[in-house]
Amino acid sequence: MKKYNVLFAMFFMLFSSNVTAQQPLWVGGYTEQLDTLSNGRIQIMPNEDTVLISSFDSPVQFESTMAGWVDKEGEVLFYTNGCHLYNGDHQVIPGGEELNPGEIHEIACDDYGYLAPKGASVATFRTAPDLFYLIHLGIKNSIQHSVSYGPLYITVIVRDSLTGQLEVVSKNEVLIAEEVDPFVLVRHGNGDDWWLITNHFATNEYHKILLTPEGVESHLIENVGYDFPFPPCRWQRSLSVSPSGNRIVRFGSKCGAQFMTFDRCSGLLEDVGFSNLENGIFGGGGSTFSVDSDFVYFSRWYRVIKVPFSTPPDTLRTSFQPDPGFGGSFVHMHRDMYGRIYIAPQASESYLHIIEPGDTGPDTALVAFEGLKLPYRIQRTIPHYPNYALGPVYGSVCDSIPTSFEEMATFESTTVINAFPNPASDRITVETSVHGSKTFILYDARGQLLKTIETLDQETNFNISAYQPGLYMIGVRQHGKLKGTVKVVLMD
Repeated sequence: MKKYNVLFAMFFMLFSSNVTAQQPLWVGGYTEQLDTLSNGRIQIMPNEDTVLISSFDSPVQFESTMAGWVDKEGEVLFYTNGCHLYNGDHQVIPGGEELNPGEIHEIACDDYGYLAPKGASVATFRTAPDLFYLIHLGIKNSIQHSVSYGPLYITVIVRDSLTGQLEVVSKNEVLIAEEVDPFVLVRHGNGDDWWLITNHFATNEYHKILLTPEGVESHLIENVGYDFPFPPCRWQRSLSVSPSGNRIVRFGSKCGAQFMTFDRCSGLLEDVGFSNLENGIFGGGGSTFSVDSDFVYFSRWYRVIKVPFSTPPDTLRTSFQPDPGFGGSFVHMHRDMYGRIYIAPQASESYLHIIEPGDTGPDTALVAFEGLKLPYRIQRTIPHYPNYALGPVYGSVCDSIPTSFEEMATFESTTVINAFPNPASDRITVETSVHGSKTFILYDARGQLLKTIETLDQETNFNISAYQPGLYMIGVRQHGKLKGTVKVVLMD
């Protein structure tokens, strides 16, 4: 199994000079003990064939939270440790002070850095390359369960295209004030905007916020699957999305995993299944997908679990466990753009575990234990970046703003769409005179989006047997425009 050696600054500089596109930044380092050789800051740069590592000449402490960006010349544009925003000269950007305000900031930021693992990420836009959304997660002390996540914030950074100067135009804007679990970012089906997804703690209520260059366009809420109740599901949690963007897994290291599909156009989640955990110790809580989106990996303290997404088992069982006598642990996970998976240990160590992208066996996880050696110890600064390369849904007609219930309710209905039988009891057929690629959209009377169907056909069917009796609305949309609507009645 491959072991990675550290390639220092000379090789890193050669690689950096060939960088042709902006990309996320991965840095770490945390001073736990003075006057030791293990203290320092490093920059980790994945390459297709290896992992390049150099020193990072910054005085900033990275305990857990980290995010940043590198420009197309390979120069650091900005970064954060969850406490403040810094430029490439390691100076606080004007207006970038005091991220994540509150008690934890006051306790941790002077000495350690912010304490939310995978608690920050960056959203960028192809249509607005000088605009950056920093999404960051606050934490609070909680008597009931040690630490609680929330609020969920957004900070907006703009770069002057002529001077290159950065400006923080808004900071610590609250997106969700309540207690939540970790979040993920997924490209919208148009290939430019972003879905920001998280869930309300100890419930099956998912928040899906659509981010565009103009700001927040919509905030959808949907209830799906298992609710991860408190207190049994109090321990480490994670939310992960596949590289394809259409599969999501929520994991609780004491309870199990909820598998869901995701429609990148409508924002609709659908329950695929839930897997319980075999008996054993808690801890870990990390999750990520394989590069082909077929498998899901979970960390559970001293073991790694790997399962196929399409057929989640009733019980999650160990796929890898180190030999007796090895003291390593498995916690947070990250997959880089080349499909390599990194697993951080619980404590501050000078290594990361590695899983290669060729790990295709169905029953085992090929973990390179301590596979990436580091020159310095890092804490829990594992990145939390989405798949920036994800493009639009091929043949999709979705645009930046999904059709809203209000738009459909006030739309002057035309003869381009018809539904029968109406009233209906279990299935309803919808037909339209609209030719070509189109999307049918189903809402209930409360305005909740229930289902979308993308098709080239002029006729489709909705299974409505699981819904309550009442009034529903179906619309047809093409090339970003609503073409027609029809009201339907569901009876017992």
